[in-house]
Amino acid sequence: MMARSRNIKPGFFSNEHLAELDFATRLLFIGMWTEADREGRLEDRPRRLKMALFPADNVDIEFMLNGLESYGFIRRYMAEGVRAIQIVSWAKHQNPHVKEAKSTIPAEVFEAEPDWYEESTVQAPCENSSFPADSLSLDSLSSDSLIPDSLTQDQKPLPVANAQAATNVKVLKPRAAKEKTPAQIANAATWDGYTIAYLERYGVEPVRNAKVNAQVAQLVQRLGAEEAPQVAMFYVTINDSFFIRASHDLGLLVARAEGIRTQWLTGRQVNAVTARQMENTQANINAAQQAASAIRNGGGRGNAFIR
Repeated sequence: MMARSRNIKPGFFSNEHLAELDFATRLLFIGMWTEADREGRLEDRPRRLKMALFPADNVDIEFMLNGLESYGFIRRYMAEGVRAIQIVSWAKHQNPHVKEAKSTIPAEVFEAEPDWYEESTVQAPCENSSFPADSLSLDSLSSDSLIPDSLTQDQKPLPVANAQAATNVKVLKPRAAKEKTPAQIANAATWDGYTIAYLERYGVEPVRNAKVNAQVAQLVQRLGAEEAPQVAMFYVTINDSFFIRASHDLGLLVARAEGIRTQWLTGRQVNAVTARQMENTQANINAAQQAASAIRNGGGRGNAFIR
């Protein structure tokens, strides 16, 4: 993903539909504009969005995306094997730069309208093939706007019969979501960091199973909740032939956690070449120290440089 500059209008903050969503979801919606391409599309990858927009926050991106979709602000779909998101009414509110690259994400495919469909209720575009940049509002999608101004006698709706409500119907209350423990939050953040870096390097997500879950938990226990996610991301960037041959297997990170953490803290990647250089340097230092010691203990009494 590559972030881009986008427009935000005053109407965003007074939109009554957005006000029904929590603060983090509204912020996610704004952030998604910067990640979307010129057609308002982006890949449906919650983990990537989490690391791009909320790297230091404990938020549930999947839940937030579902909220935006339920209110009609986005559509999540599958096309040509790609999971994607379309931001609704994109052309009405954004004016991408003319030189911005064309979208590479396939558009959503809609089924053909039925034969009885005659007239579109969608506003016609302007001459430049985009809708006018109005303030962000879903009022035009209100069900009231679909009611005709007048109905003929034959078209008036039939009266609805009054019926007594059933008394034996139980209303099921939704289960309260369980709060995650600090360990679960740290494990999730570490796995997300490793996954994002792995995707960037190899183009596929790493395998996750019970064994991998245990390795993630062990890594967090050894490095701590704050450092483990960052070390996991750094590990995948190391260009060491040993790690590359193993496709940066998570087990190798756990096995060498402390050493890789040191490389991350010092900002220096140590591979086979740099290790040999460091070994040769240390060998030269040791030889020099031994030579100086021999001179001091032997015939170096008159040499002022080694006193």
